[in-house]
Amino acid sequence: MTRQKRSALRQQEIADAAIAVIGEQGLAAVTHKMVADRAGVSLAATTYYFETKNDIVAEASSQLLHHYAGSLARFAERRQAGPAVDFHAFFLRILANVAGGHRFDTLAWCEIMLDAARRDATRRLARSWFDRVHDLWLDIAALLGVADGERVARSGLDLCIGLFFVILPLALEEAEATALPFAGLRERPDAADAPVPARIAARKGRKAAETRRRVLDAAIDIMAAEGPGGITYRAVADRAGLTRAAPTYHFPTIEGLIGEVQVELFERTKARYREGLAGLDRAALAEEQLVRHTAAILRREASDFGLLGLADLAIRLEAARHPAFRPIVRAHIEDQNRAWLRILRQLDPEGAAPAGAMILQALCIGKLIRIVATGGRRTDLDRLREELAYDIGAILSGTHWTGC
Repeated sequence: MTRQKRSALRQQEIADAAIAVIGEQGLAAVTHKMVADRAGVSLAATTYYFETKNDIVAEASSQLLHHYAGSLARFAERRQAGPAVDFHAFFLRILANVAGGHRFDTLAWCEIMLDAARRDATRRLARSWFDRVHDLWLDIAALLGVADGERVARSGLDLCIGLFFVILPLALEEAEATALPFAGLRERPDAADAPVPARIAARKGRKAAETRRRVLDAAIDIMAAEGPGGITYRAVADRAGLTRAAPTYHFPTIEGLIGEVQVELFERTKARYREGLAGLDRAALAEEQLVRHTAAILRREASDFGLLGLADLAIRLEAARHPAFRPIVRAHIEDQNRAWLRILRQLDPEGAAPAGAMILQALCIGKLIRIVATGGRRTDLDRLREELAYDIGAILSGTHWTGC
């Protein structure tokens, strides 16, 4: 093996190790030493090839794109040489892979995309990734003979990404994952009346309440700026301007503090969406009105609350690794599904189905991630209304590409 090939192989080993660390432990866990240990190489090797953590993340992102592009190319080759496969089968195969053998690779990609909203260096990676993958989906749509390929490719990519943030945090099996866009999420029997997991009891007194609020607000700020890995007692105390003991007094464990942040973000997100839909004329709801309000909500979420909205999604990734966070995530997903289903039933009392609600929730998540991760490009914001009109109209008419 030549020296050049050995060097390329070593860099790939380091990048693969970084992907594994990000997927299993989160982006905050990435250090040169952690990656070196995982790759089975010396610390000097990682610093030789990658000077900074950002360099490691950039190479990991490039490797993920390379793997993904390669898998799509192989799919195209099999399609040309083998039996006919339609766009549904292609889409379902991706969901099955996410629930199965590609779970941690997908988690790593999700971590990098959420981080792109926080950092210019990662944002450039996100733009390259989304632009390249959109082109690949267009190619696949054309290969499979999909009519209106541009709209279907965009819808499919956004829906796929949104469903990642349902499949991964809920640890769905392949059968459940592939049923989401066609049957919706199977709720628990008591879902409608299920209580939100108990919150940590607040200490009595006005001063205690004020301190608790400062701790929570600081933790939420850190969650938005750095993700769950940035939340430590020291960081929260410094951000809140409190003593190091104050956060511990109100929240005895970091897991408990993150859980409380999770509930708080859930309630804030719910309140913002309700406010955005407050102008809907429920008595005479029309399709165009729903499209207009939904587009306005997503624009505001992306422009005014981008990091805060993604903080809620960052906790979903933690739930993928820590089952204790799953109950509130599931409650949030089910709550949004019921809200969407109520709206759809106002427009189509006979035909509205849980699958349509799941699709619209996931599409909104996917679009929000794409727009915020790539820096809120004007072209993406301007296309929102047109994209939503296509999906909402197709769902209501029973002609959506998913078959919903």
